[in-house]
Formats: sequence, structure tokens, C-alpha cells
Amino acid sequence: MEKFSPIHLDLNYAYIVLFFILGAFSFYTQDKMQNKSWLGYRKSRRILGSAFFLMTAYCILRAIHPQFLDNYGDFWLLTVVSLTFTWLNYTSFLFLINTQYVVRRRFFIDGAIPLTLMFVIGGLGEIIPTTQEILRVLLGVVYIGKSLRMFYVCNSEWKKINREQQNNLDEAPDILWMLILVWLTLLLSLCTLIALYEPAIHVFYCCAAPLVFVYMTIKLVNYMPIKIIDLRGELEGATGNANEPNKQPAQTQEKTNGIEAKIAPIVQKWVQEKKYCHPNLCIKEVAVQMGTNHNYLSSYLNNTLQVTFQIWLNSLRIKEAQRILLSEPLSIEEVGIKVGIPESYNFSRWFKTITGTTPLKYRKAGNKNQQQVL
Repeated sequence: MEKFSPIHLDLNYAYIVLFFILGAFSFYTQDKMQNKSWLGYRKSRRILGSAFFLMTAYCILRAIHPQFLDNYGDFWLLTVVSLTFTWLNYTSFLFLINTQYVVRRRFFIDGAIPLTLMFVIGGLGEIIPTTQEILRVLLGVVYIGKSLRMFYVCNSEWKKINREQQNNLDEAPDILWMLILVWLTLLLSLCTLIALYEPAIHVFYCCAAPLVFVYMTIKLVNYMPIKIIDLRGELEGATGNANEPNKQPAQTQEKTNGIEAKIAPIVQKWVQEKKYCHPNLCIKEVAVQMGTNHNYLSSYLNNTLQVTFQIWLNSLRIKEAQRILLSEPLSIEEVGIKVGIPESYNFSRWFKTITGTTPLKYRKAGNKNQQQVL
């Protein structure tokens, strides 16, 4: 296997400076933010900064001892470092969207196992040189498999939170750039491996990779929790403030009354037709179904009914779920799907928030009351 192209080695010092700057900028420029709700955001930036520092150390090692590794050792080291870098990038993404702890823990364990396996495989090749060619292939398979696995998890989490925001928020923020970062991370990881087999690819990689890293850092640094809603925290906050009165200036009362007179019959008809049971509803789509403007609908819900769109919509769904639980022999998951909340954890959370109990306990209590009446 050929050594890296001279272009890559000549840019090594530039990479050291670039990675160090990006790492320091990602790691240290957010220490003043003490809001506890931003903890996931701060961790995300520190993890990304650690990834850049890892690459800084690797580039320094190559600058100090550019020839101390043989071809196999060079391949082994770069695959491990590159996979670790990719793993840290994806972990940073997961902290960014504030996903559940159990997902992050599984992601950590799922990453540690392949990296440990790659260390073992690499060490075996150093002990038994005759197996190096086969182990190169095996290292590549593990590398590709883990990269695709991490991409799948992050892509699924992005789709989940994007769907939740579209379903539950009046104005869902644009998080398409997060999906772009997930795809770019996958492409870079695969290009790194391909370049090991085809050194000419380094010409393209060395030019494209810095642009991706700069783009990644800029998007993450510009991401501020106050600019984009943390969905899970927002849901808890919104449901906790659902009973608080929504104050409005006296001068808007007349306009509100006019909106109510026009919107109320439309909303009532839509509710009677149980269109709220359709999944993946956002306020814009609902407004289109009603034949009105989403701003008018949002104003009616906020000012007249004094609820947000998410609470209003899911309150209707949970009310229908209560009826189904006591009248139809469906499982809890099937009830959630029928009322438009297909994610079982999401359905249970909303049901308990609105009713104060779980779907299963509600059904058992209802059946017990019916038996007592009989």
C-alpha cells in the first residue's frame, strides 16, 4: 500500500493550526453560559472541541515522526483516529439535540466496542505480520460498519425530533443544517477510508475536509439554545404553564373578538370531524384544512382558548384516547396510533401530563368502575 500523497503531508502543519483553532473556539468560547437548560449545548461544543484536539495531536505526531510507522501501522492508526473523530462528531450531534440519556449511553457503548475491536485487530497484525493484508480488509469492514451505524442512529434521531417539532410547535425552527452535518460527517469518514486505498483521493479530501470542518464549527457556534427550541424542554414548560392566563393588551381585544367570531365555527367543525387524529399535523397544515391562515388560528388558540397549538391538539387526541380505552379492546400502542400519536413514549407522556395518570391505569380504573355499576 502506498504512503500518503505529498500534498497531504505538506498540509500537515496547516491542519495542526486549523484543528487547534477550531478545537479551542468550540471548547472555550461558551464558558460564560451558565443556564442549566443549555448543558447539552455546552457538552456538544466541548465534545466537538475534543474531536478537533484529537486530530491536532495526530497531526503533531505525524509532523514529529513522519516515517516512524510502516504502511500497516499507518493504516491502523489512521482508521482508529478517524473513527474516533467521527464517533465524537456524532456524539456531539446527539448532545446538540438533547436526546434521551439512554440513547447517548447506548451510543457510547456501541462506539467503544468497535474501537476496542480495531485496537485488538491492529495489534494482532503487528504480532503476526503475515495476517496484515487480511486484517486491513477487516479493519475497513469494521470502520465502514460503525460509520454507517452511527449515521443511522443520528439520522433517525434527527427525523424524530424534526417530526416532533412539526407536530407540536406552532412555528418549528429550521434544523435542516443538522441533517447536512450528519451526511457530511458520513461522507468524510468514508472518503478517509477510500483515500487509504486510493492515495489520489487525498487531493480532493485535503481541499474539501477543511471547508466541512469550518462549516461544522460555524453552524454549531451560531446555534444558540435561545434561537431554536429545545423540544423536550419546551413541551414540559408549555404543559406546566397551560393553566396560566394569557394576558393581552386592551387595544387588541376587539380584534381578538373578531377573529373568534370567524374562527370558532371553523375550528369546531374540524374538531367534530376528528381530523386531529391524523398524525404529523402542524399548525400550518391544520390551518389549510380549515381554510384559514395559520397566524389567525394561532392567535385564536393563544388569545381566546389560552393554549398553545401543541397542547390544544394533543388534548383533543388524549380525550379521544380516553373514550377508546374504555370502549374498544385495543392495545395502548394501537390507541396512540389511532388518535395520531404513533410514538408510544410520546403518547404515554402526553396522556399522563393531561390526565394525571397513565393509559393503562386509566383503563383499569375505568373497567373497575364499570363493573361496580353493573
